[in-house]
Amino acid sequence: MKTYQIRILNDTEQESVENILRNLSQKGAIEFNEVISSQEENAKPHAATEDQIEEIIDESEIGPYYSEKEAKDILKL
Repeated sequence: MKTYQIRILNDTEQESVENILRNLSQKGAIEFNEVISSQEENAKPHAATEDQIEEIIDESEIGPYYSEKEAKDILKL
């Protein structure tokens, strides 16, 4: 058995190449698994944990408070 790494260079051809690989996989000729790089995985949004949500809320409560005048000065209004 041999293992190959395939990099699809043309985004417009991605679906076509994947379809060919899926068809070969369904026929039992190959085993087709998508490998997600760590960069792609990190780029995906993911749900915050309960602890992360609590930390965000806590940090927002201790954030800076501005008077109306200070806020207008900061925003140059």
